[in-house]
Amino acid sequence: MAFRDRIKRSRERFSERVNIIFRRGPKLDEEFWDDLEETLILSDLGGSASDQVIENLREQATRKALPDAYAVLDLLADEIEGLFAPTDNDPFRLNPVCVLFVGVNGAGKTTTVGKLAYQASAAGRKVLIGSADTFRAAAIEQLDVWGERSGVEVIKRERGADPASVCYDVMERAEQLQSDLVLIDTSGRLHTSDELMRELQKVVNVTRKRADIDVKTVLVIDATTGQNGLQQAREFNKALSLDGVIMTKLDGTAKGGIAVAISHELGLPICRVGVGEGIEDLEPFVAHDYAEALFGDMRGEEAAHEDAEEREAEEQLEPAVEEPRQEKEPAEESEPEPEPELEPEPLTGSEPEPVPEPAPEPEPEPEPASDPEPTILSEADEETLAAEALAAAQLPEDDAAAESEPVGEPESEPDAEETPEPEEEPQEKETFRQKMRRWFS
Repeated sequence: MAFRDRIKRSRERFSERVNIIFRRGPKLDEEFWDDLEETLILSDLGGSASDQVIENLREQATRKALPDAYAVLDLLADEIEGLFAPTDNDPFRLNPVCVLFVGVNGAGKTTTVGKLAYQASAAGRKVLIGSADTFRAAAIEQLDVWGERSGVEVIKRERGADPASVCYDVMERAEQLQSDLVLIDTSGRLHTSDELMRELQKVVNVTRKRADIDVKTVLVIDATTGQNGLQQAREFNKALSLDGVIMTKLDGTAKGGIAVAISHELGLPICRVGVGEGIEDLEPFVAHDYAEALFGDMRGEEAAHEDAEEREAEEQLEPAVEEPRQEKEPAEESEPEPEPELEPEPLTGSEPEPVPEPAPEPEPEPEPASDPEPTILSEADEETLAAEALAAAQLPEDDAAAESEPVGEPESEPDAEETPEPEEEPQEKETFRQKMRRWFS
């Protein structure tokens, strides 16, 4: 994981405050400079470092005629980088060297010693660990575990022994083994206690007198303490003349600017930074990487704001553009319906069925020959009817009889089968009476 991602909380906190500044616009006025200085102080850069940054940025804004606040922020990371003390005198680069780790309880001294021992041993150096923290419970056992992991010998004595005597034994053993890196863990000391600080001075002085190699003192500070860490550094530096600082737990705080304040005010190099709990999570400090990770997001802020405004404008237009698309998409999908080739299966249910071809109406059942009972007429009636028919038609008897045949039958139902074909005239001429009888029968 990149260093930039490891100090994510501090970077996001600073970016939030800068965004608040830009809500009122990018104009370079007194209000902008006051807000920027307040933002730096709240990020734990400290008053002295913040004043110097603002003073340098003001001078460059005037000299270079910077147009707006975005141009000023482009220079911020470079200014922060220039506040750190140079790391040319990193104690851990010396060979051989003895390093004493000091600090308050809970800062992470023992864990830091274990990680450094593991890394140095893996790099091929001859490492020796001294457990001079004889007061804290399980401190000796904790170093034993780190020694086993890294394959490094640990010099220790019983709990409650004099820490200075442990340091003496460590330096003797280092001479025998010809170790080139000696790491000594000391007891946690409260910087507000003069008596405890004098005891720590005794430990450092005994070690320096017995050692025949350089002895350096490094302060371990918990970055989550913020400005209290700056006060610790002041007191320890006054008592011990520190040679460097290690910042731990930098990944778990939004107050990462405290490293700037300590290095700038006391002129101490930041030797290592702890950005996690793993063995590899103790890294050499690089001022440029730190400044870029913490404040480099401000570069190109103007372009980022312009992009954000463009995105907002696009989001406002998106609904108007998408609506017709949503109407067209289903139409395009429903256009291809080329399935009439298949025989339509008969549909069931309540859906309307295709109107089938009308079935042929059943023909009326032919009336049986005996249906209408023949009307029995007397001879007188028959003669009367025939006379009336002839009188109405004024036709000859034979023609009237021929024309009056279809009377009584429906015209729309000419049954070819039932209607007999005209027969040839019989040899004997049929009388009218016979015809009438045949017709009514």
